[in-house]
Amino acid sequence: MMEKRRIVGYISNYIYESNDSLYKVCKLQTLDEELTIVGSFPHLEDGLNYEFIGEFRNNLKYGEQFFVESYSRSNTISKEGLIDYLSSEKFIGIGKKTAANIVDVLGTDAITKIIEDKSVLDDVKGLNDTKKKIIYEVLKENELIDKTFIELYSFGLTSKMVAKLYERYGASASNLIKENPYRLIDDVDGFGFKRCDNLALNMGIEFDDRRRINAALIYTINFICYQEGFTYITKEQLINSAKSLLNMTDDIKINNSIDELVNSKKIVYKDDKYYDSYLYKCENDVKDKLIKMSSKPIYKKDKVEEALEYIEGNIEIKYTNLQREAIINALSNKLSIITGGPGTGKSTILRGILNCYAKLNDKSLSDIEMQSKISLAAPTGRASKRMVEATNFKAQTIHKLLGYNYEQTFNFNEYNLLTSSLVIIDEASMLDIMLASSLFKALPNETIVILVGDINQLPSVGPGNVLYDLMNTNIFETTRLTEIMRQARDSNIIKLSQMVLKEKIDYRIFMEKKEIYFYDYDTKDCLDAIYKILDAYIRRGGDLISGIQILAPMYKGVCGIDAINQGVQYRYNHEEKFVKRDDKLFKKGDKVLQLRNNPELDIMNGDIGYVLDVLKVEGEDALLISFDEHIVTYRASEFDNLTLAYAISIHKSQGSEFDNVIMPILPSYQIMLKKRIIYTGITRSKEKLIIIGNKDTLQNALKNQEYQRQTSLKEIINGDTDKKINNQMIRITDPDIPFDYLGEYDMDGITPYSFLEN
Repeated sequence: MMEKRRIVGYISNYIYESNDSLYKVCKLQTLDEELTIVGSFPHLEDGLNYEFIGEFRNNLKYGEQFFVESYSRSNTISKEGLIDYLSSEKFIGIGKKTAANIVDVLGTDAITKIIEDKSVLDDVKGLNDTKKKIIYEVLKENELIDKTFIELYSFGLTSKMVAKLYERYGASASNLIKENPYRLIDDVDGFGFKRCDNLALNMGIEFDDRRRINAALIYTINFICYQEGFTYITKEQLINSAKSLLNMTDDIKINNSIDELVNSKKIVYKDDKYYDSYLYKCENDVKDKLIKMSSKPIYKKDKVEEALEYIEGNIEIKYTNLQREAIINALSNKLSIITGGPGTGKSTILRGILNCYAKLNDKSLSDIEMQSKISLAAPTGRASKRMVEATNFKAQTIHKLLGYNYEQTFNFNEYNLLTSSLVIIDEASMLDIMLASSLFKALPNETIVILVGDINQLPSVGPGNVLYDLMNTNIFETTRLTEIMRQARDSNIIKLSQMVLKEKIDYRIFMEKKEIYFYDYDTKDCLDAIYKILDAYIRRGGDLISGIQILAPMYKGVCGIDAINQGVQYRYNHEEKFVKRDDKLFKKGDKVLQLRNNPELDIMNGDIGYVLDVLKVEGEDALLISFDEHIVTYRASEFDNLTLAYAISIHKSQGSEFDNVIMPILPSYQIMLKKRIIYTGITRSKEKLIIIGNKDTLQNALKNQEYQRQTSLKEIINGDTDKKINNQMIRITDPDIPFDYLGEYDMDGITPYSFLEN
């Protein structure tokens, strides 16, 4: 651990000041030398000495710099420095001569004397009442800023945290935090319960303070719902987990707080379940809308069959019985689902649905009216592009369909409906309850809705289990595609995916050296194995950006996503142009992943890009990035929404396909390895799949019990809300929330709208 140092001096030059934060790079003049200091703090006063605490670090590009952790006004000040300060542009009408008079009369502690009693300025010749007022008010304002920062630092916060709080609250920051430190959970990115609780306890808040208990209860519900994909938790889970989080055993006080939160509508209690109020509303909005939409079908079954026969005769295609059933079900029902894995003919079915729909309307698919009536959409940009390739019909993300705007809301909603009469949503397993709510509310009641997806894939990143729940309601007609089409039967990738579903792998399939490969490596040797594969791939002319993708289930660890990305960047990208902000380093030529929707730049969560150049925009570091030929300028202030993408999570890969996939399956991933995550990773590959790891780990992962998400959508649609929780399918068995392995960093900045992005 680096030694903390204390340095004293005045700012001689501001080299860089961020436009969107308090981040600065400055020259500091001490008694002996000039240093470069870096950190987040307000614009400090010219000529005044400050005391900085921090550490020296070596920067690859700029050499040794002092990283500031906290600062305070120094008691040491020179006469010349004080005169320079009082004659600066902040003190309008005060020149060098007047400033010198002030210092001559009041001495080098003039600032303290004026703040304590502004009448001391009466002794200075040449000062009228206006100038006295200016001097006093500027000094008081600066004192308030310094006092705020110093007080925030006294709470044990880092300079980055202090900067965030000052940006959010200004000079009121310390007072607001003293009033209720737990407000930061909702107000400021990066403050989860644990961080706020440490702050609160350091400030003297009691263990059984009602504010502390209430914050823990709300945090527990939000944490588990957004981490595990639930829409509710049980009372046992809520109380046990809150007690663990709070390290207290007083059931009475916890129960009193629960009642208070329910009465104030901050959480919802219904049928022995506790909900985040927003998630509760989303589930019920979906239910209400779908019941309104589930009226009589627009097209009778015999009419659809007639249209299908016409299509088969005119485009010379013969659908299988199951494909025919899927097409007929889709168009003779208002609400329907088609589910099946790769190779089951979903693309062929989609083309058949579109052609039949056009025939039922006596139009061509190229007709302008048809183009306006049909909407094809998917949760991610890559999935929507695959829809275009599969159907030769326009498609877009669900966010674009709904008109996602700069305010992170949707232009199309229950008050401004879409005009689509047929809506097909692909990759529907990725649909969380919040996006589903926004989608269904924006549809006219007459719209035909078809959800297409693979029920064996991972569920959505956000809360809910929408596709599963809707498949098990009494209002969606579901067609399950189980037959592998003839042209896909020879694919070892598809054969392996079917083995995974059956939970038994015949490892002789890897000996064929056809499409799928397995290399036995330990965790400590995994990175070297990846490098060997990439070296061979590059020697054969392969492209790391577009030709191959590494998929892994975890970010942390010696062979986690972060370590793989850093290793691949260091080994294969030798570009000298780079930019670094905090712990993020991006180079020209890097492969990058967008982490959140950005309607302003028109890039969506999960989009993969390529860094074309590193440049400066209005003095600020920036990247020029191509996202599928959509070129954007990405400023340093937005780097938190960007990460390297040589390796990405299997969750983030959903909706995408890659020519070649490398997938480590290691014992260190054990906590994350389940059948669905293995299946989803395998089915992302089109041409070659290379698995690195341990066969026992792979086989054990297929046997790991996967709990069913705790959701209510199916029950409230079917009217089964009186069904007791313990009579439902197996849910999470541990009544405690596993805070110890679900990292709090994952909840930084979480709001309901964060999960519209997944």
